[in-house]
Amino acid sequence: MKKLLFAFLLLSSSVVFAEQADSVKVAKKTEKVAPVPPAKKEMTQAEANKKNEVEKKFAKFAKDRFTFDLFGSNWIYDKNGPRMNGLQTKAWSRGISIYFSWDFRIKKSRVSFAPGIGYSCSNIYSRSGLVEDSVGTHFEKLTTINPAIPEADIKLNKICLQYVDIPLELRIRTNPDKFNNCWKFVVGFKAGIRVDAHTKEKTKIGSVTKVDIERRFPDFSLLRMGPTIRVGYSVFNVFAYYGILDVFKKDRGPKANEFTVGISFNGL
Repeated sequence: MKKLLFAFLLLSSSVVFAEQADSVKVAKKTEKVAPVPPAKKEMTQAEANKKNEVEKKFAKFAKDRFTFDLFGSNWIYDKNGPRMNGLQTKAWSRGISIYFSWDFRIKKSRVSFAPGIGYSCSNIYSRSGLVEDSVGTHFEKLTTINPAIPEADIKLNKICLQYVDIPLELRIRTNPDKFNNCWKFVVGFKAGIRVDAHTKEKTKIGSVTKVDIERRFPDFSLLRMGPTIRVGYSVFNVFAYYGILDVFKKDRGPKANEFTVGISFNGL
């Protein structure tokens, strides 16, 4: 009898223990466990040194402080318009400019803002000359102005306009880690004040060469301004500028707007 009672108690305790174990398993299955966030990878000393080296290199080298431009300039105008008298400018009239700018990187992005200052000289070549009268300035054919000089003897005739400019640029570099070996995209705006305007005519009759320079043309606009764009790789770029102000003062000269296209060298 005692053996039978002992076996019954042992079997009962085994059943109770199994039921408790099953309930624990069910509870574990229904319990929601919050995901453990991955551990943040810490920067090694070598990676930190490389990052500092890159930032120092950007601060020291990739400023594009000096910009030197070689360009062709021309005017947008109507040759049959008032005061033009058939003006025909040369398609590619040479010009130069040089600018110094300060490059301010926007935080640690690829974008920087660069104000500057500089000098620009643009030339317009043609076979017409400027004539001033009481109502302003107009163009006339050189053979009309100087009928005694054959057109074939006139070797050079140009209008030279010189400005002090203030350019403002927003620069984007594709890879800040490679600085001067990356693509650059620049949009900007520049405004300038005219510091000189003159014409230069060179004639050669036989062995005699004569150069005439005439200054002080008050009918040219004192100011110029307009948008700029520059795209390139490393220190070599192409750029364009369009003047939104007329080349001449209102009602004092022909209607014309300047535009330039050229190559640009940027460095230091």
